Amino acid sequence: MPAKSLTLDSLDLDLENPRIKQAADQREAMQNIISEQKAKLINLAESVSERGFSPIDRCLVMRSPHRAGHFIVLEGNRRVLAAKLLRSPALVADLEMPESHKRRLVKAGQKLDPKKIERVDCFEIKDRPDGVEWIRQRHSGEDNGRGIVGWNAIAVARFKGRDAALQAMDFVGAHADLTEEQAELLAGKFPISTLDRLLSTPDVRRSIGFEVVNGKLQTELPPEEALKPLRRMTIDLAEKRVTVSDLKSKEQQLEYVRNLKPADKPNLTKRTGVLSAIEGIKETDFKPKLGSPGGKTKGPRPSARTNVVPKSCKLNITNAKIEKINGELKILQLSKHVHAISVLLRVFLEMSVDEYLVSRASSTLKSTRNGHISDKKLAAKVQEVVDHMVANGADRKDFKGVLAALTDEHHPFSIDTLHAYIHNRFFTPTERSLTTAWDNAQRFFEMIWP
Repeated sequence: MPAKSLTLDSLDLDLENPRIKQAADQREAMQNIISEQKAKLINLAESVSERGFSPIDRCLVMRSPHRAGHFIVLEGNRRVLAAKLLRSPALVADLEMPESHKRRLVKAGQKLDPKKIERVDCFEIKDRPDGVEWIRQRHSGEDNGRGIVGWNAIAVARFKGRDAALQAMDFVGAHADLTEEQAELLAGKFPISTLDRLLSTPDVRRSIGFEVVNGKLQTELPPEEALKPLRRMTIDLAEKRVTVSDLKSKEQQLEYVRNLKPADKPNLTKRTGVLSAIEGIKETDFKPKLGSPGGKTKGPRPSARTNVVPKSCKLNITNAKIEKINGELKILQLSKHVHAISVLLRVFLEMSVDEYLVSRASSTLKSTRNGHISDKKLAAKVQEVVDHMVANGADRKDFKGVLAALTDEHHPFSIDTLHAYIHNRFFTPTERSLTTAWDNAQRFFEMIWP
């Protein structure tokens, strides 16, 4: 079906709009939207009056089975209603809403250029089922990338303009030799507004040798000295060592800076007398490190493994729940979450094995013995998966680690060990035992999720 430019008069609100309870007629649908949206609908109407309809969005419509020449709006009911209210003061007067809202609508309607809403960009589909998937993607969140993926705070800051905090964060990300985990934290939900709070305080900037000139974060310090405090601030915020609650007042911010370790404080006596924007600092501007004749080492420094699943391990997991468990195993830090990791690791193994048996080996998760039906033991299921893989060309030697684990009562995959983790307050898993368990089973997981 084609894209169409339709008149506002030809568009009917959807009486089955999921935003509202089912309406009997157009007036009830309008009233229900007004009652549900309240001031948000008025804000939208004022925006339409000022700018017209968004060129990014089209309404999704289907032909009305009841009114010739009319279309039912499946997606875009709010903006269509906003336009109808702007164009008709009588309609505004007839519907129930606060008087203040009515005044705002009438005022916005008086400012409206009618040409802005004469035609509405639409896309026609055959029937309601045809539009279900598109509407679901629009209103069901990110849906692992299939829906609308919102910007994080960093993207919002980039869109608004490169403020001092964003310049500082990018400077640290480019030059601070972060660990892989620290780099991931900066790329995720980094509290950039808190860093902005710090760098927006002039006394804080002066104490670490920075100024903001024409929106640019600048310093007279050599690059290696300028990097010290910004690196520490950024890492502390990313790792939640300090939060916005610790930095609300100017006094708290200055105390935080004063308490930085000597290695994180710049040597202000090294000022060059020439201001430079940190955005213009290049890798070659840094002093060569001792033992590094080619200059400052670029890229992240080697770091100890911090998660049970190595960053290099890529599994093509097709089950949504198992994928989420894998995601948690990749994020949880071994130094802080050994108990959670130990339980999730056992769950991940069993669910992966169950999924393989059912979907690829066409097997069952039950066993029958002497007429009694029971769940198969994990060891038996793993053995069955391995046998199936070997029958299909895999090398049995690749699975020696995971098979041996299930016969070791002290291994993280053992049900006895799992029970001890959960019920014995004196029994704690170690980082080494968990990483070894994963490493011994990784080839097995890669075969399950190729």
